Amino acid sequence: MVKFSSSLLALVGALCGAGQAHAACDDLLPSAQTVRSPELSSAASSGAPGRAMTTMDLARIRDIGDTEVISNPQSPYALSPDGRSIAFVIARGDPTTNSYCSALVVMARKGGGAPRIIDRGGAIPRLAAVFRDLYIVTGFPDTIVPAWSPDGTAIAYRKEVGGIVQLVAAKTDGSGSRVLTQEGSNVENFTWLPDSGALAYFTRPGRDAARQRIAREARTGWLYDKSILPMQSWEPQPWAKDLARTAFVVELAGPRVRLATPQEERFINPPPAAGAPYELAVRAPNGASAWTAPVSDLPYAKRRVWARVPGGKDIACKLDGCTGKIGRLFWQQDGKSVVFLAREGWNSEDFVLYRWVPSSNRLTTILRTSDALTGCIFAGDELVCGRENAATPRRIMGVDLASGRSRLIFDPNPEFAKLNLGKVTRLKVRSDRGYPAWADLVLPPDYDGRSKLPLVVVQYRSTGFLRGGIGDDYPIYPMAAKGLAVLSFDRPPSVGSQDPSVKTFEQGRAVDWNDWADRKNTLSAIEAGIDAAVATGTIDPERIGISGLSDGASTIEFALINSRRFKAAAMSTCCDDLLTQTVLGGFAWGEEILRRGVPPSVDNDREYWKPISLSVNARKIDTPILMQVADREASLGLPAIGALNEAGKPLEVYVFPDEYHNKWQPAHRLAVYDRAIDWFNFWLRDHEDPAPGKREQYARWQELARRAPKGGTSMSP
Repeated sequence: MVKFSSSLLALVGALCGAGQAHAACDDLLPSAQTVRSPELSSAASSGAPGRAMTTMDLARIRDIGDTEVISNPQSPYALSPDGRSIAFVIARGDPTTNSYCSALVVMARKGGGAPRIIDRGGAIPRLAAVFRDLYIVTGFPDTIVPAWSPDGTAIAYRKEVGGIVQLVAAKTDGSGSRVLTQEGSNVENFTWLPDSGALAYFTRPGRDAARQRIAREARTGWLYDKSILPMQSWEPQPWAKDLARTAFVVELAGPRVRLATPQEERFINPPPAAGAPYELAVRAPNGASAWTAPVSDLPYAKRRVWARVPGGKDIACKLDGCTGKIGRLFWQQDGKSVVFLAREGWNSEDFVLYRWVPSSNRLTTILRTSDALTGCIFAGDELVCGRENAATPRRIMGVDLASGRSRLIFDPNPEFAKLNLGKVTRLKVRSDRGYPAWADLVLPPDYDGRSKLPLVVVQYRSTGFLRGGIGDDYPIYPMAAKGLAVLSFDRPPSVGSQDPSVKTFEQGRAVDWNDWADRKNTLSAIEAGIDAAVATGTIDPERIGISGLSDGASTIEFALINSRRFKAAAMSTCCDDLLTQTVLGGFAWGEEILRRGVPPSVDNDREYWKPISLSVNARKIDTPILMQVADREASLGLPAIGALNEAGKPLEVYVFPDEYHNKWQPAHRLAVYDRAIDWFNFWLRDHEDPAPGKREQYARWQELARRAPKGGTSMSP
């Protein structure tokens, strides 16, 4: 091992106080690990005794990495140079204080030993990135990727300090940490330089100048152009062209910051492996390279695994399994075989780990599972991955590359093993176009097996642990604990993605919107899922509710107009409408929508919007609707909210301050959870929570019930 450089030893001085414990964060790490089988269950049932899950349990779940199962090129796990330890950032929300606790954690990969906190923080930074040529802060959590120093004695990571994401380095023995940068704009990608005495990183120095320019323009008024996104703010957003990324180096002795040389900049974003111009390129120690490339120039094309051995030519793997939805790939240490992760099966529900030997063109299956595998990193004899399924929250597991067997490394939520989640059954269905979809039917833990239950549909992904659907607003297991069956729905592929004539993503979206093709496709799959749930004999077909955010909210709008099945609805965003889509989102968003073939607002084409618009159909919709929306997006719902209110329809709207498309504040998430459960229980079970603080709520809802016809059904135009 390389000796710890003198410049890095300077890290010990001037330690920050971030490591001090705070009362609300004392349980950020579980106090004791609950022993469970190394392999996760099939999720057919939690099979666990004990109490049911509450909304507070879910609101305080510990997270490592992205809360949803997504394809992310970055992993939240970092392997030490000697391969013996891993590092990660763990986070937990506290609804009581409406704050977060987070910490940088180190633990042994094998051989036991408790995880150790070596630095503490608050909320995980929100992702800031370029969208439609503008630099925008979103409500989505950023992926924090720790990085070990080459000698293994320190870990650097990005951490929010005073509202700006800075670079922090912490000693791996827990003796202290230090904020290394004082940038005015977020630190983005970074890396250790080979000598361990410095780190190179990207930031956007033009951010300060952009802030000053926008502030100056405020004195004479902001020009309303494409830089203003009303759904974000009336303050213009900075143009990405004015915020070019610049590479800097922070030398730890001091620390001193300087511009990076071109060679140092290449360490942050190294060029792709030779012969690998596409994504997921990796290089073996012997110089061999592997990558994936699309099989055609179509935007939704499958990807194929390729390799090049030293002195050889490019080799395409044309075996079954080598082409499709390919995720991470790795060279094994001998440089002779490539290990990669693929998504296969019914609507890509399976995660499959393959080994391909290019020299003999041999492909073997290491592991096939319906458990979600995320953030996998290579660790010699195994992959270190997050692994979860419908009934088990994400745990860090080691997946043996010889046998495919898993072993538990760390369970951040051992308490969940003691919860009784109820029975979970996967139902596989097809849309009216024949596209595959699935839905997980969750029954209350105390279900008697005889009565017919009301059902709430939660949208629109159901991969991994069942939380609250996309956006995490509709708590599946706590809802079931309150007497409601839940259908967690995973939508089918979009119509545009299956059209071979589509040449661009924009064309694909136009196909989706043409005659509302994708809305019909998705609703038909949901109705097939409801039919399958009713066929189990557990569901009352006359008491069905539906919930959703984003694409899920669009499905709700379409369903309330084109289906008579839904007796209550809860939405977290609103709405697809003639003004909302082309005007209220701003010029940039409006122009994108118009390219999908949508008529401009000046045409006032109510006939076009009739199949989906709540405002156009306000007099015909009687389903009680609860909207719990972010303040940044609330204006998008005003046409529908105004029309429904004028028509005297049962509608209640809540607006949450300082929120984004996905809500990030723990207190808000808990409030949304609890109100959604109350809403569906009121309309589907005629049940009211007797808590004294809710009397006013139910008085309002009783008044809404007097507006709705008996049964509160949707009406087709």
